[in-house]
Amino acid sequence: MRSFALVSLLALAASVSATLDPADTNSKGKYPSKPSCSRRSHAAILNEIRINDHIAVKTSNAIQAAECSHNTRTSKQTFAVFTTDHQHDKVNGAPYGTCKAYNCQPGTAMTASADAWRFSWSDAGESKGEGAGCIKNPSDGVCGCENSDGTFVPGGSGCV
Repeated sequence: MRSFALVSLLALAASVSATLDPADTNSKGKYPSKPSCSRRSHAAILNEIRINDHIAVKTSNAIQAAECSHNTRTSKQTFAVFTTDHQHDKVNGAPYGTCKAYNCQPGTAMTASADAWRFSWSDAGESKGEGAGCIKNPSDGVCGCENSDGTFVPGGSGCV
């Protein structure tokens, strides 16, 4: 029952609106320390995962790194930062965590973090490609893709 509830929770969290558009490049173990985004007051961001107080346009929690790398969450997304949440390390499709999408430029200053992964929709990353592999069904680990409405298509590659 407990694993069914976890899979249900993860499937629900994965149902965020997104558009299939795999990242062009990625940088594993790093995140931008000074992106060119607007800043918020310290009080407004106290309990959020953030990049030096810079505003993420869209935040998606409890999703696979592959979902963060394969799907854009905004129409003008330039990069996303995925931060691993280790409580889901044993679930099919891990790593799971938080994906924050940005519409600004990442800048060149990077901070090392074993739990961070930057996905870029440009040539700004260190490695070519989306980097995270396929999106997996949390219940059985089968590769597939997700439509923009969150529907998982086992074995699919042409999701919209």
